[in-house]
Amino acid sequence: MSAFTSTELITTAAEGGGVSGIGPLVAGLAVVALLIGMVRLGIHKRRTKPRPPRPEEQPRRPTPPGTGGGGRTEHGPEGGGRDV
Repeated sequence: MSAFTSTELITTAAEGGGVSGIGPLVAGLAVVALLIGMVRLGIHKRRTKPRPPRPEEQPRRPTPPGTGGGGRTEHGPEGGGRDV
C-alpha cells in the first residue's frame, strides 16, 4: 500500500484537472441551449394560438325556460336608476 505525498497529489490533480473541468462546462452549455430552445418553442406556440375573444364575442348563457328573460339588462334597471 503506497501513500501519496503532497507533491504527488498536486501533480495528479494538475494532470487531470483540465479534462475534468470541460465536462461541467459542456453540460452547462447543453442546459443553456435546451432552455433557449424551450423558450423559443413557447414563444412560437403562443404566437400561433388564436387570440382570446373580446367581451362582445363571449358566449352567453341561454335564458332558462320559465323565467321570461327577466333580471338585469345591459341598460340597467327599468325606471331610470336607483331608488333613493
